[in-house]
Amino acid sequence: MNHYFGFLLSFILLFASLHSQSRTLNGDDRKFRLSPVQKVNALIPPTMDGKRLGVDLLIDGKLPKDGWRSTWTAWFKKNPSIDFDLGSEKRIGVIRIYYQPWDRADELSEVKVEVSADGETFLEFNEYEGFASTPAKGVWAEIDLRAVKARYFRLSPKYRGWGNLWGEVEFWEIAK
Repeated sequence: MNHYFGFLLSFILLFASLHSQSRTLNGDDRKFRLSPVQKVNALIPPTMDGKRLGVDLLIDGKLPKDGWRSTWTAWFKKNPSIDFDLGSEKRIGVIRIYYQPWDRADELSEVKVEVSADGETFLEFNEYEGFASTPAKGVWAEIDLRAVKARYFRLSPKYRGWGNLWGEVEFWEIAK
């Protein structure tokens, strides 16, 4: 019984340390925890392997491999709008998008972030740009929101070149 209790306590401490992480953004020492996403929906479905490699892969916690095709959710020559439901209102400080440029280093031209309380009416929060990386290599784009309180988030990327190849999206809640 004591062995079981020790294992359970170790698991709880490991889980807590993984989900309440200290991150530094330009001298900012806020603490964050990864917020689970309840539901994801794309207003334009993925264009390649759409049913097999759908938008649910963006929140499965698994990163695709570099290069062509792996499990990247792809929109060829399309700019989707992707809605994320966090399940309840959260104070989000950072959104991270794991993406892969294919034709150009600056293929992810910009990302518009909109927020909503009801999932119906979205208000534009901001547009972010300046993402660049080595083509055919996955990389995290980090968007510092400072602190936005909402349940629903809509991300609308614009591409240059091939299109949009996304592997994962994370929402980091500000821990109290």
